[in-house]
Amino acid sequence: MKTTAGYSSASYRVSLVIVGLVLLFLAALVGLRVDTLRTEHAAAIGRAEAAMRNLSRVAEQYAERVFETSSLVTERVQSRVAELGGADALRGNAEIHHWLRDLQDRSAGDYVMVTDSRGIPVSASYAHPAPQVDLSDRRWFRAHLEGAETHVGEALYSRITNEILFTFTRMLRRPDGGFDGVVQVAIRTSFFQQTTVSLEHGPSIVMGLFDIDGRVLARTGLREDQVGTGLSNAEVLRAFRERTEGTVRHVSPFGGQERILAFRRLADWPVVVTASIPVETALAGWRRSVRWSLEVIGSVAFGLLLLAALAIRMANRAERTGRQLAIANAQLRETAAELEARVEARTRDLRASETRFRGVFDSTFQFMAMLATDGTLLAANRSGLDFADLKREEAVGRPLWEAPIWHDAAQAERRLREAVATARAGTPVRYETTLRGGEGRLATIDFSLKPVRDEAGDVVLLVAEGHDLTELKAAETRLREAQKMEALGQLTGGVAHDFNNLLMVVIGNLGLLRKRLPPDARLHRLLDGAQQGAERGAALTQRMLAFARRQELRPAPADLAGLVGGLRSLLERSAGPTVRIDMRLPDGLPPALVDANQLELALLNLVVNARDAMPQGGTIEITAAASEAPSSAAPPGLLAGSYLRLALRDTGFGMDAATLSRATEPFFTTKGVGRGSGLGLSMVQGLAQQSGGGLKLFSAPGEGTTVEIWLPRAPAAAAVGPAAASAGSGIEGEPGRCVLVVDDDPLVAAGTAMMLEDMGHITVVANSAEEALQRLDAEPGVELVLTDHAMPGMTGLELAEHLRRERPDLPVVLATGYAESPGAAWLPRLNKPYRQDELAALVRRLTRAEVD
Repeated sequence: MKTTAGYSSASYRVSLVIVGLVLLFLAALVGLRVDTLRTEHAAAIGRAEAAMRNLSRVAEQYAERVFETSSLVTERVQSRVAELGGADALRGNAEIHHWLRDLQDRSAGDYVMVTDSRGIPVSASYAHPAPQVDLSDRRWFRAHLEGAETHVGEALYSRITNEILFTFTRMLRRPDGGFDGVVQVAIRTSFFQQTTVSLEHGPSIVMGLFDIDGRVLARTGLREDQVGTGLSNAEVLRAFRERTEGTVRHVSPFGGQERILAFRRLADWPVVVTASIPVETALAGWRRSVRWSLEVIGSVAFGLLLLAALAIRMANRAERTGRQLAIANAQLRETAAELEARVEARTRDLRASETRFRGVFDSTFQFMAMLATDGTLLAANRSGLDFADLKREEAVGRPLWEAPIWHDAAQAERRLREAVATARAGTPVRYETTLRGGEGRLATIDFSLKPVRDEAGDVVLLVAEGHDLTELKAAETRLREAQKMEALGQLTGGVAHDFNNLLMVVIGNLGLLRKRLPPDARLHRLLDGAQQGAERGAALTQRMLAFARRQELRPAPADLAGLVGGLRSLLERSAGPTVRIDMRLPDGLPPALVDANQLELALLNLVVNARDAMPQGGTIEITAAASEAPSSAAPPGLLAGSYLRLALRDTGFGMDAATLSRATEPFFTTKGVGRGSGLGLSMVQGLAQQSGGGLKLFSAPGEGTTVEIWLPRAPAAAAVGPAAASAGSGIEGEPGRCVLVVDDDPLVAAGTAMMLEDMGHITVVANSAEEALQRLDAEPGVELVLTDHAMPGMTGLELAEHLRRERPDLPVVLATGYAESPGAAWLPRLNKPYRQDELAALVRRLTRAEVD
């Protein structure tokens, strides 16, 4: 009995020991796994937050470009509306519609629209005429009525284009400051509608764009019935207003899911970009790990309990119990090995995530770097290193201000030290600076330094970013220069038009006076001087029109070698005996597309300029060659294609950099008073650009000047035609005709009538198109109408079109001193100022054609 009792007691103790060991092992295993799962849970949330922060940075860069582009577009439209006299001036204007459509194409296809002060569209890039829809109930319109200069509008369903859009608008003002309407850029949400955007968690990621009050502008998957839905969570809205970036968790009003949301507030706009992922999706891998752990621990517990039961029941069988323990130990080792394998797999996943981050970091076009709080460079992305032509090991580990990339090293170091101190204190810093890249390239950079905080709120890292503004600055400079030259060109063209009318009166009356003077040589010399002065005035207006790009060109295929070679004698006489002209014009050059007469005048101007630069004599070398664009030798902004390059080089004084920069400015001259108009090079540049080419100048003091005229190559099918023969001017033997003269300038009308009457014609004079129609009804014998174009009310072109419909057999001639005036192929033109022989030839040709 004792033996049995002792055995039972021993078995009981052994059973307790076995059960205790099993429970202790299970407790340790469960505790270890719970700790591991807690760590994995935090890591999963951390990875999701980091991924959303990275994606929000991408969305921030996109949103900044969208709003910067929209701001530039609205400013340009605002300026154009002011130039045209207000929003109502755009109504029905097809040219403005095409201009807006061009702006739309250059701003990623976003719609551009202008409304009047009542909220009715007057012009739009997507339709002409603009749809007459009352938009005064829109929030953006009411905001401008209340005084807002610019406004970023929430998402709306367009009642015009039937799309979900958000808006950027700018107020239009009248000259007195009153409200004149709104210019709107309606932005498509295509970037945020890319539902396949993901980092590692699949298509459940949502990108969003909200204002700081939580109203939605754009969001992945946004539907029409969700327009107007906003974020109402107080914690989220407070974070939007108080922080520039961060991560929060909230229940989304779009679907009711709990989501991890990373946000970044744009520095210059009241807008927040977001990237979010469902908490459930972020923890999907962790939940799989939990299920696997439960399965493994359950399996181990079941096995251990089974082994314990067998050990208790078979305690008297030591050998069998030993074998069972060995099996159990083997299972435990396998389980441990499997756990180690899973830990290693998770470690590989973490390394892969770091690799993906490095890929995003290196692939951005911006310059990015991470700094320690003392300014030491910890990491730099590939864009910044490539720009500076540096290897990573040459830059990392040194203070950023010691990197050999700063244009002014001393000033850069001072500003960087101040910026690092400010950012270390928790305040972002942003300013423009200049970097020196590889091969001495200089770039203007929008540089920023932002602090990164840990969970305790302490600044542990600084992120430096740089955006290259070089091309944007250059584009802004070119735009301002183009606007200045356009305004000056319009003024010059208008002056030339009025001056041509004055010269028309002077030249016409001098021609009539010549016929009526007695044969007195002294009087005729005085008359010749007046005639020459008027002709010089006419040549000056042609130069002014050439500078303003408003002269009438008749481009045709031209053989440059033959054209320039035929001018040799004229150019040599103009250059004088002390200047030698050397021409190197190869045979076989393709023809150029240019107005030959204007090109001859341009060459004559350039030779005279070169002669004046060589008072002691010298050499003028004229060459021609075929060239291509784009190339480093081509003038800036020249379109891609084939060109002929005509170059004229002298051995004169040359120009310094300051003079060269102003050489093509209108009315700028280095000659003395009365020796030059300052329009020579401006005229040549105007001819080249209006012909579809460009002008390029090279000069330095003591090295002479080279002028290159780039002209487009004529199409291959075009043939070089002979110059048109001048029409004769004789009037003898021609029957008198009845001519209606229409001009709003009484002096011009009277002068033209006297020239016609001197030729034996009968004239009827009208000072407006309306009066001309009345005179035609009263004078049925009119055989020809000679009308000015620029008249108040009905223009000359409108009068010609009216007569073409009502009196198709009546010839009409359009006379104008402003060669950019619109015309038609069927309508003959006579350019002011014209002489009596030109007028006679035109009357004879048109009235003879009518008789024939």
